[in-house]
Amino acid sequence: MPPYTDTTQSTKYRKEQQKLLRPRVINGKQTFVKFLPQDDLKAIHPVYLTDPTDFKPRRQLRGDMLEWGIVELDLSIQLSLVETIERRMVQDSARAKCMYHRELQPQVQFINALMERKAKIAAARDPQREMCDFELTVRLRNTESASTTTCLMWRRIKVAGATKLGVFQDKILAPALGWTRNYHGYLFVDDSDGAQYGAPGASHIDLMFLKDNGHTYLDDDEFSLADILPGPNPDKPAFHFIYDLGDFWFHDIYVEMILPASESNGKVALLAGGGACPREDGQGCRNWIKYIQSLDLKKHAEIAQSMNYSDDPDVRRLGARWRFDPHAFDLTAARKRISDALASPASVPSGPKKAVVGDPFAFARRGVPSDRVPKGTHRTIIPTGDFNPFPKDSMLRGAFNQTEVVRDRRDKRALALCACCGKPITEPRMCGACKKVYYCDRE
Repeated sequence: MPPYTDTTQSTKYRKEQQKLLRPRVINGKQTFVKFLPQDDLKAIHPVYLTDPTDFKPRRQLRGDMLEWGIVELDLSIQLSLVETIERRMVQDSARAKCMYHRELQPQVQFINALMERKAKIAAARDPQREMCDFELTVRLRNTESASTTTCLMWRRIKVAGATKLGVFQDKILAPALGWTRNYHGYLFVDDSDGAQYGAPGASHIDLMFLKDNGHTYLDDDEFSLADILPGPNPDKPAFHFIYDLGDFWFHDIYVEMILPASESNGKVALLAGGGACPREDGQGCRNWIKYIQSLDLKKHAEIAQSMNYSDDPDVRRLGARWRFDPHAFDLTAARKRISDALASPASVPSGPKKAVVGDPFAFARRGVPSDRVPKGTHRTIIPTGDFNPFPKDSMLRGAFNQTEVVRDRRDKRALALCACCGKPITEPRMCGACKKVYYCDRE
């Protein structure tokens, strides 16, 4: 769950709330979740009034298991966006006279119990699975209607079962697909029960939508692919990858094959793929289909200037003559993106790429606490190529910068991947030159 920065006032408020929280008695049974005394429990989803140990997740209307398996009361009711937001606001506040502190929300209390149960299930997995390689197919879901789905982008990847989910997303999955590292938030979702995994301490701007996507998540640095992926089933997705919680790019992950340990080498390999990655900030799958169906010169230029295309060699070479082909896929370029990511330190989710106008170091020089960065990291200005959100005639265009917190130290040993082959290594050898990456052997 994203951290809440405590101030003296907020800490005092949380402690006062903690004293007021009490379980309620509903139909002779005491609730697991504690509420404030002034709450109107009619505003709360009935599932939060039950015992989480008895909770059975349910699938959404389209058949997906999302948001911890908690669905709307009546799946036949189609609410407008405004009505959905209003209902969420009522449920989030529980009609309390004052808002809950983040970790004390009834929803979060309930889901924390589900997380404990999920962690125990993952811990019971066969540890020998981590010695196996997994062949995965990742497909971008593009939904035009309730009954029609088309896959516009897909990738097939071989990866070691011991790879932690966070490292897999940062150094393998995002580069393979074509998304920008450490730019937007993300979630992994287990299709068996809706359990969610995400980056610990993340502060991506789109995490403001987390309350609409399950409220909280497990630490993906604590779980490997072998911990959570089931057996092979090329016809049913085992996992979902949601990138950018605002635009909601939805990917299905299928387990095609699990190689036995005797045939596994642990090395990362992008085996095949098809289709171009959408542009960053492209407003999601449904809008993306409509967008590419009516490509014109203006839209080609917008894609060329997006975060994940502005540095593309073809874009730089052709300039205004560059044209976006939604069906094109450069396997060599995608493999290079993975190779470059493996040979660099892991991203810092608490300091993602973000746009600023003016001097990005002004707050740091003043010693403003909100701009402090974790120990062993520093804030830097990153090249943006032609990416700039302001029109060419805007006064703000020249003052635009983009910053990111980058790591000075090497990655944690428990999360180490070989900078050459991507193999998880229990006894990593540190690079003697940069002292930031690891290798599995001297060669």
